Amino acid sequence: MSESRAAADASARKRALDVANSFIVQAPAGSGKTELLIQRYLALLARVDAPEEIIAITFTRKAATEMRNRVLAALASADSAAPPEKPHEIITRELAKAVAARDAETHWALAENPGRLRIETIDSLCAWLTRHLPVLSGFGAQPAIVENAEELHLEAAQRTLAGLDSKEEWSETVARILRHLDNNVDHARQLIARMLMRRDQWLRHVVDKSSPRLMSSTLETALADVTRDALASLTALLPNEARAELAALAAYAAGNLEVAGKDSPISACRGMKAVPGSALEDLPCWRGLAKLLLTDGGTLRRAVTEKEGFPAPTGAKGAEKQKREDAKRRFESLIAALSNHRTFIELLDETRILPPAEYTDAQWEVVEALAALLPVAVAQLENLFRERGEVDF
Repeated sequence: MSESRAAADASARKRALDVANSFIVQAPAGSGKTELLIQRYLALLARVDAPEEIIAITFTRKAATEMRNRVLAALASADSAAPPEKPHEIITRELAKAVAARDAETHWALAENPGRLRIETIDSLCAWLTRHLPVLSGFGAQPAIVENAEELHLEAAQRTLAGLDSKEEWSETVARILRHLDNNVDHARQLIARMLMRRDQWLRHVVDKSSPRLMSSTLETALADVTRDALASLTALLPNEARAELAALAAYAAGNLEVAGKDSPISACRGMKAVPGSALEDLPCWRGLAKLLLTDGGTLRRAVTEKEGFPAPTGAKGAEKQKREDAKRRFESLIAALSNHRTFIELLDETRILPPAEYTDAQWEVVEALAALLPVAVAQLENLFRERGEVDF
């Protein structure tokens, strides 16, 4: 690491220990993020009235145990006579000394009571909250956490769809969704169950607090963001050396399809001068490029035919025949140039399933029905949790 980068790194680490501000630290594996987190924890610990005021959250028990042990080791070596050798160890030693002084002053006795260090997993924190807030959590007694809650999600989905044959107010909503799915009840059950598995990602966006109506503007914005993000990634992954040739060949193919009076997604590339960008209106062009470059299975085409806007050379003479031969050779070279760009190919294939920029009225009816039914499914799931004394993560 150069001196300038090392100085910048040290400066960033020092700023992250300013407990008056919040930080997001991003760095590669092995760069010392855990050590910095421990230093931040020690810096906070020296300033509180009780160690329980600070909570450090990890994803796994192993990581939580490792961090707690390293904090305790730092405290144990705070008064060690042997001086640290590395700069970061010196910082940790100084921070640990401040905590040791605070420990002696407040009689925390952390060495004898390591459980007072709130270093735990997200799941254990949530379990602690439900134990201490039984009324607000709605559980009462502490529920058992189910590792694989698929059965619960499917049962809640089944109970929701059972409203079709009842006098429940959501029976017509169930009927509308089933009509959209050609009355495939099992498919609907699977879809609702999968949505329940990810309810933390959508529930707060689905229903307006003041009414059961779908916040369509919010959903439209989210769908538009998904499309723009995907197209931005696609644009960035397309190799520069292939851009001009791709645009030229797409325009060539679209022009031939227009002359032949054939309708194809490739037609959106008519007159293309440059590859499309990441705007919503660029989606049809990207889908046209997907149709041009990829098979229905999502792999690169080995060859193109008249169906893709590349008429056979055998049907022409002279300059036109040469033009068609050259176009096919150029396409084969383009395919060869793109063959190693697997991520680009995968994302290009996914443009076929990206949400449209605007939904039709009929589509919105289905979306609104689903948005109205999903909170019912969540309520059914919560009832099921209480009945069985179980809960998912």
